Amino acid sequence: MRPISPWRKHGPFAVFLGALFLLSYYLHQNLSLLLPALYSARVLIQLALAASVIAILRNVVGIRAFGTFSPVIIALSMIYTGLPMGLLLFTGVMLVMILTRAALHGQRIQQSHRAAIMVLMVALVATLVATLGSRFGQPEASFVLLFPVVITSWVADRYLEQVDKVGWGSPTKALLWTILLVATAYLVIAQDPLVDYFTQEPLMWPLLVLLHWFLGTRVRMRVSEKLRFGPLKRLEEVVLNGGLSKTILTLNRRNRQYVDRYNPPEVMGSLNKSRAKALMLLEGIPVPDNYLLVSRKEEMSEASEVFLKARSFALKPADGYGGEGIVIVHQREGDRYVTGRGPLRLEDLLQHLAAILEGDYNAGNPDEALVEALVETHPALRAIAVEGVPDIRVLCFRGYPIMAMLRLPTRQSDGKANLHLGAVGVGVGIGTGVITFATWKGELVERHPDTGTRLLGFHLPFWEEILEIACEAQRASGLGFAGVDVVLDARRGPLVLEVNRRPGLDIQKANGCGLVPRLEAIEALQVIEEPSQVRVLRAMEMDRRRWRAPASPTAPPEGPMAPPSHLHAPPPSHPTGGH
Repeated sequence: MRPISPWRKHGPFAVFLGALFLLSYYLHQNLSLLLPALYSARVLIQLALAASVIAILRNVVGIRAFGTFSPVIIALSMIYTGLPMGLLLFTGVMLVMILTRAALHGQRIQQSHRAAIMVLMVALVATLVATLGSRFGQPEASFVLLFPVVITSWVADRYLEQVDKVGWGSPTKALLWTILLVATAYLVIAQDPLVDYFTQEPLMWPLLVLLHWFLGTRVRMRVSEKLRFGPLKRLEEVVLNGGLSKTILTLNRRNRQYVDRYNPPEVMGSLNKSRAKALMLLEGIPVPDNYLLVSRKEEMSEASEVFLKARSFALKPADGYGGEGIVIVHQREGDRYVTGRGPLRLEDLLQHLAAILEGDYNAGNPDEALVEALVETHPALRAIAVEGVPDIRVLCFRGYPIMAMLRLPTRQSDGKANLHLGAVGVGVGIGTGVITFATWKGELVERHPDTGTRLLGFHLPFWEEILEIACEAQRASGLGFAGVDVVLDARRGPLVLEVNRRPGLDIQKANGCGLVPRLEAIEALQVIEEPSQVRVLRAMEMDRRRWRAPASPTAPPEGPMAPPSHLHAPPPSHPTGGH
């Protein structure tokens, strides 16, 4: 990768900042003439200041809420009502939305039409509150008409959508943070001396831009991440590598230094499940059998035929995230399909398929649907996997595996390999394929929470093959930094399930160590083309050496050189795992 010249990298921003300083200086010099016009745009200064505070709370502190700047717009509408009445009206609107969504829940209405109903209900409630306020001598209630109807409806719909997917806990926490951000934005907007100062001092505007530039490019670890990864700071590997800030890969650092640098924008914009699967098939990388790809509603009749013929399958959105929208059909019993969501009829599956195509699981954007063969857990994993199908997340960088995590479903996660729902995150040593660390709901564990089976020391079968196909999948996808999900199928062995463009960071908690030393060790390697088996063996050697010094790219790595087994059809007899 060619280094970018300093001028090409920083020149456009320097020109922009210089132009902004000149404009601000001109306004400052002519303030007496322009002050009336500036005060007419005072509301924009209020928005800018509130947005600045919200940006700091989100990026520096790490508060998670609904919408980036929607709290600012909602807070602006409370200027005339005051904060107490504004929050009361907002809470009332949210309550009506919850009741409306509950009434619509069983109807399986597609997202765009459901959103229209929600907007209509917000408008009707606002009108009713204003009318009743006028009738009973509460004129301030009429200011509810200033509420941003669409944004309020979006917040309510997003909250209830998350409740449907992950339960009340996490979404309610995000909603409370959203309300706190609304209150914070209101307090900033209501500070007249502060707003007047920035209105009368245009030279402060470029300084505010510089502040955001500094925070947006220099903050590596958010306050919330220090708390999130705090339990790791006393572990030996973290201490030896200089502490959390030098060891843990944070969200900002991941995006700036690895996703933005190594993942081409055109690949990030086009790589979904169906595209990734097509690329892997071209390279001979094993993936689950594909029954059908549905791109248009006109193809739903073909899907209906597949649903009637297949006894078990998985229905997935091509652009879904975090397992959202996936329906696993285990078997058919008469005219009913046994799924993780309970018994469904053919009409229910077709409605869900239509919702996928409509974009219900892709932020409202049209999507495709995959109908795949159902993966059955390999016998070697059944001792530690009792609920659902576990998967192995392998984080790959520039064609090398650098960290791996086995995700074990539990009863609490409802059989899904999703850590946020209650699955167990299990760290697996790259150099050995042995489980070395395990966490569940943020706590260290040694045994499976449902069965009591010991996890530490368990050896995963097919380990080199798993790493090999993960690296091949990363390279085939066109990404330089990716999380590859692999499953062990009872019939076919290791299969690549998905390639993630922005892999999550909880893999570090599951392994009890950070990614940064491993990423830097791979970056220090000379860029050369070598077979995937060699890259895997080199990574395994580096892992055994604790990633402190990269193996020489010209020296052959230690260990046997196995043939590329994944490029041939079904693997030979499957070994069994051990404790």
